[in-house]
Amino acid sequence: MAVALSVAMFTEGLSQTSSPVETQGRVFTDANSIRSLSAAEAAQNYPVKIRGVVMFADEALFSRFVQDETAGIYFGEMTNLPPFKAGQLIEIEGVTGAGEYVSIVLPKTIKVVGEGKLPEKTPLTLEQLVSGQQDSQWVEFIGLVRAVRFEKDTGYHQIDFVKGGERFTAYSKEVPTANAQDLVDSMVNVRGVCSTMFNHQRQILGIRVLVPRAGGLTLEKPAPPNPFGMAANRIGSLLQFTPGGSFDSRVKVAGTVIHNKPGTAVFIEDDQSGLFSQTSQRDNFKPGDKVEVLGFPAKGQYTPKLEDAVVRKVGEGVEPQPDLVDVNKILTGVHDSRLVKLQAKVLERVQRGVNQFLLLQSGDYTFQAYLPQRLNNEEMASVQNGADVDVTGVCIIEPGNDWQAGTKWRAASFHLLLRSANDITVTSSPVVASAPDSVGTAVAFGLAALAALIWVVVLKLKIRRISKK
Repeated sequence: MAVALSVAMFTEGLSQTSSPVETQGRVFTDANSIRSLSAAEAAQNYPVKIRGVVMFADEALFSRFVQDETAGIYFGEMTNLPPFKAGQLIEIEGVTGAGEYVSIVLPKTIKVVGEGKLPEKTPLTLEQLVSGQQDSQWVEFIGLVRAVRFEKDTGYHQIDFVKGGERFTAYSKEVPTANAQDLVDSMVNVRGVCSTMFNHQRQILGIRVLVPRAGGLTLEKPAPPNPFGMAANRIGSLLQFTPGGSFDSRVKVAGTVIHNKPGTAVFIEDDQSGLFSQTSQRDNFKPGDKVEVLGFPAKGQYTPKLEDAVVRKVGEGVEPQPDLVDVNKILTGVHDSRLVKLQAKVLERVQRGVNQFLLLQSGDYTFQAYLPQRLNNEEMASVQNGADVDVTGVCIIEPGNDWQAGTKWRAASFHLLLRSANDITVTSSPVVASAPDSVGTAVAFGLAALAALIWVVVLKLKIRRISKK
């Protein structure tokens, strides 16, 4: 479903690049002129006097925004002042500042002079929103909720939206449902201030929208009731073509857990396919657990994945057995995100941070396996360079760029995600040459030296005979 967005823009050319402004002896009285300054110009601390409406102010989020008749702008902190509220009309006297992303106002005095009105809306595209050009501006959009979290330190709900590959978050003290989690998979209208996240090089990292008051979130279309009650899809059917189909909403799949990384991911498989489910849940699911997973389908590196997943255990079972494969079978791609087992030889073992990496060879093919945890020496003592092993792990296909239709295509590479040291079984240890005997070595060297000396003497005698002839 398309996302509709809007922003308050009181001048026609607000989002366009402004020409350099004359700064000598000037007092800046509008937000747009200050935003038009370069960082170097704004750092000159030119005098400012503006009047506008507070759009959002909360020290817990280090956020203060005011909107005049030209644009919205961030203003710095002042001590010994009561908290500001959205809708207050204020006068700020101060100087310009470079800010960390766009030029800002550094106040010296702030006076509340009355009540104002929050901005109206004007259509804005998603691309304009995520470009960073609308930093500090009032925006409005309708989007599909992907996840909801509550941050105790600030008291805000964080509501995630994803569209066009971009993820952005709305912050709001209140939500329009009795249970915040009921917002997931619903369509919500959001009104607030666009706040840009950035790095120390003044480059955009992401977007958040700060909702200043109750009513800033409006439920447009509720999520389907009882989502776990919907019919389960087969894992292999995700993102397949369906006439008139849509990939926006959540889907449900069922399978057996093969690997769990609490707070990060759950890997499951059915009788034909495997699946990576990205989740923030910290439940300790075990291999063999029967689960149902709700999530939003998305393109993975090779096969589809589920994002923002919710996992529910529905039963227990025995730990699944890996598929016995060789390299050629793996490179066809059909075992992506499945538990596999193959024979290999250990070429090298490396510890990088907490990750244990193994460089392995099967036939003429070299690949990696890694275990995302630190091991003691005893756990991997038998896994020496040159050892033959049976290695078990979750197969991760790396398709490469040389894709083609048909059965002849093969993936560029793959690696295995190990679950524990038990996934490596040594079947043949490397042959270690015995240490040489020092006495025997000395005798051998002595005999060799004696033989060389005799050869030299014989050679000299031959030379003398030749010279006499």
